Amino acid sequence: MERKTLYILIAAALLVVLLGALIVWRSATGSLEQIEGPKMATVGAQVNGQMMEGYPQAVPKWEGATVVSSDHVMRTDFDVYDLTLITTDSFDDVVNGYLNGLQKAGFNRIPHDIGTMMTSIEASSTEHAATFVFFTDDSGQTGITASIRTFR
Repeated sequence: MERKTLYILIAAALLVVLLGALIVWRSATGSLEQIEGPKMATVGAQVNGQMMEGYPQAVPKWEGATVVSSDHVMRTDFDVYDLTLITTDSFDDVVNGYLNGLQKAGFNRIPHDIGTMMTSIEASSTEHAATFVFFTDDSGQTGITASIRTFR
């Protein structure tokens, strides 16, 4: 291998490492750029299947997703709503759609564990605190698990 080719390979490898470090740093600081996708999580979105009564209307859902499970637990100071949805929309579209939709609905957002198979977003507003976990596998489906606390 020529010395020039070796230097180019080393430079390319360093560039990949630096870009990876930048992505990790940006996700750790919550400085994640939003990418506009074809769809956004929206307040009042319709889902397929039975949801629990009382789901907070101010919290966005993924239009057309299917309900896998839903539960409502009443506590002394707050209510907890747990919802699991599944969709055939891509993982990236769903994550970006929730980042954009939560912001539009007035939530502060902190993304965590940015990756290719699982990501979570902590979101809060004056009335709600929520954790959204997104996951995917080789099936081509994206799962959405939301745990929402509504303060009284």
